[in-house]
Amino acid sequence: MTGPISRLRRMPLVAIAAFFFVIGIMGTRPLVPLYALTLEIGPGEIGVLVAVHSLLPLLLALPFGKWMDTRGTRTALLVSVLVSAAGLMIPALLPDRTGLYLSQTVTGIGWAAFILAAQKNIGGMENDSWSRERNVATFSLGVAIGSLFGPLIGGFLAEFAGYIVALAGLGAAIVIALPIMIPLRDDRPDTAAPVPTPSSRNPLKILGYHRYLGRALLISALILMAKDMYVAYFPLYAYAIGLSASWVGIIIAIHNGGGVIMRFFLLPLVRAFGKNRVVVSSVLFSGLFFFAIPLTENLAVLTLVSLIIGLGLGLGQPLSITTTINLSPPDKVGEVLGFRLSWNRLTQVLTPLSFGGVAVLSGVSGVFLLVGLVLAVGSFRLWIPADAEAAGARERR
Repeated sequence: MTGPISRLRRMPLVAIAAFFFVIGIMGTRPLVPLYALTLEIGPGEIGVLVAVHSLLPLLLALPFGKWMDTRGTRTALLVSVLVSAAGLMIPALLPDRTGLYLSQTVTGIGWAAFILAAQKNIGGMENDSWSRERNVATFSLGVAIGSLFGPLIGGFLAEFAGYIVALAGLGAAIVIALPIMIPLRDDRPDTAAPVPTPSSRNPLKILGYHRYLGRALLISALILMAKDMYVAYFPLYAYAIGLSASWVGIIIAIHNGGGVIMRFFLLPLVRAFGKNRVVVSSVLFSGLFFFAIPLTENLAVLTLVSLIIGLGLGLGQPLSITTTINLSPPDKVGEVLGFRLSWNRLTQVLTPLSFGGVAVLSGVSGVFLLVGLVLAVGSFRLWIPADAEAAGARERR
């Protein structure tokens, strides 16, 4: 049985582990397109490379989530650390195009498993929605701080030691999360979940669990699409205007630092304005500032615009997690989070391929304009009535 003290201990462990894990993963994101350029991979193919990172998680996230509903999350958290760290070591053994593609494939699986397990772990600690918001905010703070330091560390490592050493060093940072999570208690359910019937194997049935669940999934898909396109194509734009790898790392770290800042204001903003206004406004204004990126080559202005985009995108993601959990049946949280992750990965597979074509036809600037347009238009489809989410949270008690 898990008491309040055990829950309080478990939550910081997952958040601290997430900090080191995310340092490793997010530190590689701006390095991958720059390293790809050295392997003569062009902007169009970089879209394919980014999509590879999400391809297998698209297929595996839902089975992973169902497995965690019956087996718990501790094993998944530990294994995902080892898989991700191993994936970042691959370019040291295969320093070519094949090694980079294989590395992205393996780390994509590990990253998806870790995030899914961590979200289910912290989301299942409390039954009331406000406590769940607080727990997810604490976890997302660890993710945001890791996203701040990862690109900064990766950028300097790449500039002074090379891309292969930087990727391996970031893989070593991931391993630090392993001993932190070993003390986690097993959170396997006391009773086994029912065996799925043939009709319950249709993944789309999950959208029928709640009428507004699709909108919750759209929030996370839009934000992750924007984050991925920024991290994939901003380094190329910065390289084209003459910025070094270390400066790219600094600017992206500042961008991610916006997410850290907003984690501290997340709950006060929700209390003051309501979750829906915060989510819709943050997505809309992030989209508007994407339009500003290709309009300037000034270092200070680019840094400021990147920070503002980070502030906006940093609000929506943790709120979409709690909304998804609140709208899910209590015994199906892992399944729904797995479907959410599959939906996100589908977005992350299709949009890089599409945006890669845009980059070929209109240049990198066209990518930023299209991302801004998608965010601005999509923000008008994100409203979820507060009473609908509150009713879902009450059903979980």
